Amino acid sequence: MEAFITFNSAVGNVAVILNQQINSHMKKLILILFHLTIAYLLKAQPPQQPIVLGRIDTVYSNILKENRPLWVYTPGYDTNYFSKPEFPVLYVLDADDHFMSLVTMVKELSATAGNTVLPQMIIVGILNTPHHRTRDLTPTNTAMDKSSGGGENFASFIQSELIPYIDKRYSTAPYRTMIGHSLGGLTAINILLKHPQVFNAYIAIDPSMFYDNDNLLKQTTAIFKQKNFSGKKLFLGFANTMNPGMDTVQVKRDTSGISHHIRSIMKLADNLTLNKTNNLQWAKKYYPDDDHNSVPINAEYDGLRFIFKNNRFPRNQPYNQYFDKQYSGAQLRKMIDEHYSLMSKERGYTVHPPEAEMNGIGYAFLQQKDYEKAAMFFQVNIDNYPKNFNVYDSIGDCFLARGDNANAEKYFKKALSIKYTKEIMDKLDKVQAAK
Repeated sequence: MEAFITFNSAVGNVAVILNQQINSHMKKLILILFHLTIAYLLKAQPPQQPIVLGRIDTVYSNILKENRPLWVYTPGYDTNYFSKPEFPVLYVLDADDHFMSLVTMVKELSATAGNTVLPQMIIVGILNTPHHRTRDLTPTNTAMDKSSGGGENFASFIQSELIPYIDKRYSTAPYRTMIGHSLGGLTAINILLKHPQVFNAYIAIDPSMFYDNDNLLKQTTAIFKQKNFSGKKLFLGFANTMNPGMDTVQVKRDTSGISHHIRSIMKLADNLTLNKTNNLQWAKKYYPDDDHNSVPINAEYDGLRFIFKNNRFPRNQPYNQYFDKQYSGAQLRKMIDEHYSLMSKERGYTVHPPEAEMNGIGYAFLQQKDYEKAAMFFQVNIDNYPKNFNVYDSIGDCFLARGDNANAEKYFKKALSIKYTKEIMDKLDKVQAAK
């Protein structure tokens, strides 16, 4: 039996107070009516269904010598009709704090109401094991905590064990993003600096760069100069953790312990600004109205928008631009090809237009009897998903609707040669009977 991450609503209890002054016959009548009402409500009440946010998984680490709990969200897709899609993967540390908000955010911005602000993604939440958060999320050991300093082992676990496990078990694309907050942000910066090939993009939120007397921070200047971060992206978000009345200019001159955290992050940003030849694409944002604990959700949003800023299509235009009559089918096809060519170049692998989306838009035009545009969208899928039966069935429907039985027959036969379905066979029989 699979385990799922769920949220259940509470159901209130029903209470009835009977008036002690009414006679026994009336009491019996009320009790009968009460029980009949409850029985009816129980019968009418549909069984409660959990809201599923993801599944619980686990992987054993030979490096860490322990089972590592995971929470995993995967986008929904229908393989009865469409090819199995591959999704970029978002890895998030401290999953018990950030996983659920990220699932909601990514679903909203990648799928709801046709949103394409973000790509649909698999989200892998890495939970901490008891008492080992500091061990895993610190790159060096300090005398204050003898269990600290396991960051390199943790990075090896992610690279050598976790990522291969996720890639084998789930339908992943070769584009990975890491999100970390606080010590998790420190971990993200450490992996970027010392193992930049592990992830394509990094979101470091209020990272604890002050840790171990700025140990990692002191290494950044040399590493940023020495390494080439071509194709890598970093978003650095940091909160207002300075003394009241200070601003970002004054805090740089401050020497008090309470401002050490923000000063170290600002120093990291300065080091990033100074090194303009390492090809790292990066952005920073200061959140004056947020503290260390409230900043993650805003920074996650801005970080994902930065990393996938070109994902939306049509770019920076309403979704219904597809249905703007000023564009011909050929013009729309050119826009689609150019957009996904750019996406492929940015991400380093071939990014195809989503099959289900192209199919849905094709049928929308088919309902409008705009056969040119319907056929164009169906052809996009044929060009990108030639092994799937459904792409040929769809364009067969288009030819059938426009009265071109010869081409409809051709494509229905092609679909059936890949996968037999009674529905397509019935359509083919009707076409052939009409000859």
